Amino acid sequence: MKFRHGSGILLHISSLPGPYGIGSLGTQAYQFVDWLVNAGQRFWEILPINPIGYGNSPYASPSAFAGAPLMISLERLVETGYLEPKDLPPMDGFAIDRVDFPRAIQIKQDTIGAAYRYFRRKADSQQQNDFNRFCAEHTPWIDTYALYRAIKDHFRGTPWYEWPHELALRDTVALEDWSNRLKEQIDEVKFAEHLFFKQWKRLRGYCNEMGVKIIGDIPFLVSYDSADVWAHQHLFLLDDQGRRRVLSGVPMTGYSGVSQIWGNPLYDWIRMSEDRFDWWMRRFRTILELVDIVRVDHFSGFNTAWHIPPEAKTSAEGQWFYGPGAALFGILEKKLGTLPIIAEAMESVHFEETKVLLEILGFSSVRILQYAFKDKPNNPHVPESYPTNCAVYTGSHDNDTICGWFNSLPEDEKKAILSYFGTEQKEINWKFIRRAFSSVADLTIIPMQDVLGLDSEARMNRPGQGDGQWEWRLDPDMLTSELATRLAQLTRYYER
Repeated sequence: MKFRHGSGILLHISSLPGPYGIGSLGTQAYQFVDWLVNAGQRFWEILPINPIGYGNSPYASPSAFAGAPLMISLERLVETGYLEPKDLPPMDGFAIDRVDFPRAIQIKQDTIGAAYRYFRRKADSQQQNDFNRFCAEHTPWIDTYALYRAIKDHFRGTPWYEWPHELALRDTVALEDWSNRLKEQIDEVKFAEHLFFKQWKRLRGYCNEMGVKIIGDIPFLVSYDSADVWAHQHLFLLDDQGRRRVLSGVPMTGYSGVSQIWGNPLYDWIRMSEDRFDWWMRRFRTILELVDIVRVDHFSGFNTAWHIPPEAKTSAEGQWFYGPGAALFGILEKKLGTLPIIAEAMESVHFEETKVLLEILGFSSVRILQYAFKDKPNNPHVPESYPTNCAVYTGSHDNDTICGWFNSLPEDEKKAILSYFGTEQKEINWKFIRRAFSSVADLTIIPMQDVLGLDSEARMNRPGQGDGQWEWRLDPDMLTSELATRLAQLTRYYER
């Protein structure tokens, strides 16, 4: 699917300003939409909005379907009558520029728990009907996820594959027993999901009303310790005890030159094809109810995936296996219609095949300007080689900021880049932004950090590092009218 010529900003919900140590779906989200409109931007790209997992990563979620309660606006719960102002926790003591995950998690859990207790005692018939309707509409994933979360909390965070044998392997009698024992906890998880989806749909409605489309994100892989793998063990390459038969990873990434073992379980595509990829059908249907366009992370996995033996010392010991490719998406489009997809495809030995797959499917592909200066034959990230049907980024959530990256380069590489732009180093971020806007790419997406010209301290994620990631937050004073005007002028000039 080709997209209309346009531009937008990459900024995750957690990076928004606001109270309680993390961005939310409250007032500041709506103010950011207003700023986007004033800046002439028609797209807002976010990271996955599922619950965070290991290392606070939105790409390591315990569910491919659930929403993140951390994003719930507590002030909105007062407006909707689930809390009174006195029930809100104090707002002081939080850093403005970093997410405080431990405190934010505890505060959100406690306060949403209080809202749930109010709901149980005093919900009127309309509120009760809304909740029941939500649960019915999201069967079966919400039942599985809520039970998974309740059991996991009972065992203090222990992963499902270390639960008692009858629970790990989903014995019917054991599941029914625990569903009864933990009914209150299960309903509280469902209630939190109800609140998230309600607040999210209200925000999306406002975005669309203001002419802004949301670009969401689907990770190709899912976490081993997730409700999805626990509930659908037959759809993954696991043995009869729930252990991974192979691990995901890459032998060597094209631009980092690093061998990686990720550890996520891989899909049993033969079993998935038996029900015409119903799990993927439900996954895409759910995300398309929440966003306008879907960025698929590691799209190349649908073509080929690197299978690593569990006992391997390095990822070099793996081998390539083919995925379903166009067959999967043909089935999805028959049910869901034309899919508005931006495909992030990693370079590998099968990259040319993935490019052909993208051309067959008509999906927009990703280009990263930071990679344009790697001396590689047929480098797809060089702006002069872009097709129109692509989305260009100055950098992704895994990259350093433009300023941080540029300042870290050797002097000879800096000179080569400045020679390309034919200019001095001043405001190097705007040189990259202008080049992205002037390209033939249908979509131009700029991380908020690059619009602001921030250094490496504002980087969102450093792949392979566990602590201190996903924490950057936007200072509200940075969203000036002057900055919006400058971006709007550039947008008009390049007719985006």
